[in-house]
Amino acid sequence: MKLLYWVREHHAAAKPKSGRLRATAAVAIAAAVTLAGCSTTSSTSTAGSTTNAAPSNQSNAASTPLPASPTNAASSTTCSTKGAPSSNGGAVANAQKLVDKAAGLTTKWDGPTTPAKAPKNKTVVFIAANANNTGDIGVYKGLQQAAGSLGWTVKFIDGQNSTSTNLNAISQAIALHPDAIGLSSFDAASAESLIEQAKKAGIVVVGNHTGESTGVQASYPGMFTNISSDPRLISQVAAACAVVASNGTAGVTIYNCGTEFKLCGTKQDGLTSEINTCSGCKILALNEFPFEAVPQQMAGLATSDYQRFGSKLTYMLAINDLYWDAAVPALQAAGVGPGGPPAMIAAGDGSPAAYSRIRKGQYQIASVAEPLNEHGWQMADEITRALDGLQPSAFVTYPHLVTIENVNLEGGDKGTFDPANGYRNEYAKLWGIGG
Repeated sequence: MKLLYWVREHHAAAKPKSGRLRATAAVAIAAAVTLAGCSTTSSTSTAGSTTNAAPSNQSNAASTPLPASPTNAASSTTCSTKGAPSSNGGAVANAQKLVDKAAGLTTKWDGPTTPAKAPKNKTVVFIAANANNTGDIGVYKGLQQAAGSLGWTVKFIDGQNSTSTNLNAISQAIALHPDAIGLSSFDAASAESLIEQAKKAGIVVVGNHTGESTGVQASYPGMFTNISSDPRLISQVAAACAVVASNGTAGVTIYNCGTEFKLCGTKQDGLTSEINTCSGCKILALNEFPFEAVPQQMAGLATSDYQRFGSKLTYMLAINDLYWDAAVPALQAAGVGPGGPPAMIAAGDGSPAAYSRIRKGQYQIASVAEPLNEHGWQMADEITRALDGLQPSAFVTYPHLVTIENVNLEGGDKGTFDPANGYRNEYAKLWGIGG
């Protein structure tokens, strides 16, 4: 399972090759460190590689002094300049617009409005690339809720965090002869032949973070549609938080899964392109390694970068909260206080662990979250449309930036992003089963 859109959420346990990348959270960060001589070039130094093991935690002589690390929580400013002057005003202002929109409340329904006749007594098999992935399980729970209102049966299969077991899980699902199969955080390329096999057997296949983009996948016509927020936009919002919080002076390191999945490249492009709009910001290092190796490699990479760049390193950006689950203990051991620097920002998922860090003002200041439960309801809706002979809804949810300012809103008090847009009632009305 690969996909990573939706990168394996926030579990220190080894994750599958995919991940739901969702969630944004922001917590205050200590006084900004002004960086001199920053450039707009996109060139980066690479610490780590797609296959090499992470650097050891041995102390390397830093080229600049290590930043002072407060012992208490971060200060009160996150993703906001609060009117401070900036030599990069244009870039900061544009980034602030991205941040403000993503951090706003989701109170208006902007999903499908075309009714779809809901069939009765249907069976859906949901396959999570990894049952330990918060993103996948959040969607599964939403699908369960929706199925309960529709009178459907949902069966669950754990893809067990590897490509071979993921593919075996699809074969098992096909053998059950369900009406539909939901794939969460799968690598559509490796599963393509099985997806086609399911379609030929009359089984509807709907993906969640399974494909190269949102919606219908031209490369994988056997899949009815793919559900997710726009991964590139998710990453741009995350990077914009660093631009704004630093007032245009961010020195960042980026952690990504390289070419492992196409979505890795999509997210990486979003992060780098947004940082490079800021002439006073600089990408210090771009770290690429397999997503499934995050629990093993991230601690060493985070420590190495902290020692290497010292006070130049003010923000760490990753494509998923899972990276920070592994990095925080290592940086604590290296002497970094909860207020940083560096401060951590994730381009997905909005895991319970990320919500907790943001709420407490410890290490992570923001995460870009997707509405996992709502995506489960959307999966039920897309299956309904397929069974009713309709086209996919083409609905793409807007990413939500979670920061200290909004961390307890819209489900945040329960450690998840659950939009206040009435999606359950809206879908029930479309299916003709509710008011």
